[in-house]
Amino acid sequence: RGFEDTLQSDLMIPRLALAQALSPQVTEGDPARIPGLEVGMLFNSVTNVSYGREVMVQVLRKMPLRAMEFRSVDDGGGVIDPDVPIGDPRLAWGNSGDKKADKPQATLFRDFLAVVLPQREIIALSFKSSGITAAKNLWGLATMANRDCFAVRLRITTGVKLVPKPHQIYKVEQAGWVTEADFKLGEEMFDAVKTIDATKIHRDNANDDDPDSFVPADIERQTDM
Repeated sequence: RGFEDTLQSDLMIPRLALAQALSPQVTEGDPARIPGLEVGMLFNSVTNVSYGREVMVQVLRKMPLRAMEFRSVDDGGGVIDPDVPIGDPRLAWGNSGDKKADKPQATLFRDFLAVVLPQREIIALSFKSSGITAAKNLWGLATMANRDCFAVRLRITTGVKLVPKPHQIYKVEQAGWVTEADFKLGEEMFDAVKTIDATKIHRDNANDDDPDSFVPADIERQTDM
């Protein structure tokens, strides 16, 4: 109680971020450097709190697919279109055989709202590119449990993928069930976050060069889950 006049414009949901080798948060001398953060560690994109290489979460809900178009870092970065319609030609892969040229202009995100356990900090899980695999694993584990999604406790860890060049990836596995107390809190929070949309997830203003310029033949094309 006490939040009756809260608007969506008042909200900014932090994202569970993964430090890559060239991330500003691990680059010495960069103003965005987070002390103690290392490549492969998970961190809160707003508070800069490091979670290490493993975090337990309780998923509250899956959000609708969302796509954005970014300006390249070479061109100054920034968002060109924050709300690209699903099915827009900018999300289509080319077929020239040139991976860089064939990459879609816009980026498709699969987003989830969750809480970090045991702290119960709200966090957004936002996946793109090879993260699609983690997103599908996450939602598959939640749905196959045949219970409310907030009954499942999930472990998110990190790993290394070597192609097309070494980079860090998210890994997801089930870690049992949440406690009865967390289940009740999750049920309450589910009702509270039902109207929050993906535009409230904290994202960088530039789409960092994605180290995983994956090939459609290697990973299923971006489709609805």
